[in-house]
Amino acid sequence: MHSPIGQGGLFLIQFIAGLVIFALMLRFLMRATRVDWHNPVVHFIAKVTNPLCAPANKLLPRPNRWDWPAIVTALIIQALTVVLIGYLAGKNFGLSVIVISSITEVMNQLLDMMFWLIIIQVILSWVSQGYNPNTAIFEQLTQPILAPFQRFVPPMGGLDLSPIVAILVIKLTQIVVVGSIAQIGTQLALSA
Repeated sequence: MHSPIGQGGLFLIQFIAGLVIFALMLRFLMRATRVDWHNPVVHFIAKVTNPLCAPANKLLPRPNRWDWPAIVTALIIQALTVVLIGYLAGKNFGLSVIVISSITEVMNQLLDMMFWLIIIQVILSWVSQGYNPNTAIFEQLTQPILAPFQRFVPPMGGLDLSPIVAILVIKLTQIVVVGSIAQIGTQLALSA
């Protein structure tokens, strides 16, 4: 897999899988935060991910808020990606490595998405005045994420510092929790 063609193929597989998982995680977040479904971006994400989630929708109940079929579909796609990458690299990963790798990658995608949504919302709050339907989706996505932090971090001098605390918690979760799970997966992969 050291040839430029092999590396290009590997990049393409990871890029496409990452894009699909991004769309699925966005779908999960949009349902979890109850974003306005009249927004064209929301319609697009739903249309693109509906065929992917259809098999899981039949097996899993989909309550009002949590779109578990999107998570399960993302985990399956990531697992298939790990298997394909292992096959192309000439490595045979065990089931535990595939499961752990899939869980950590999907968790990282979700946490990264939350991080960037908060950053974008903060920047938009500085430059966008008044209601704008094109930017309202960012506020709708981030408000439920920031709400718990806003309860504990009161505004200081008119500044809402809860995004800073939320970003710290998100990054610490990635480093400590997801990193610990990934380390277990790495140890299992090395011992195999």
